[in-house]
Amino acid sequence: MAAGKVAFDFNLQLAQPGDRIDSAVVPLPDDRRKVNMGRLVVKSVAADSAGECLNITFNPIILPKGVEPSSDPMLSARAAPYVVGLGRRLGEGAKQ
Repeated sequence: MAAGKVAFDFNLQLAQPGDRIDSAVVPLPDDRRKVNMGRLVVKSVAADSAGECLNITFNPIILPKGVEPSSDPMLSARAAPYVVGLGRRLGEGAKQ
């Protein structure tokens, strides 16, 4: 952020029938369609010692209606460490 804004592109590669989608380490073939779902641009950062994000965590299994997770076991495995991280943040309190 010291050098200016930071941007993240959200890209999605679409699997086709027969593609392996149960392992995050097995890439889809290069010829699969890729779609840019949007861009997040961070223009500034604010102090957040007690902000709204302190008690929020990411869980890859909580998905919107109509979206289902793949059978990749890594999704379930990631949920527990994120909860541990949230507990540590809440237990340690604000760092700023």
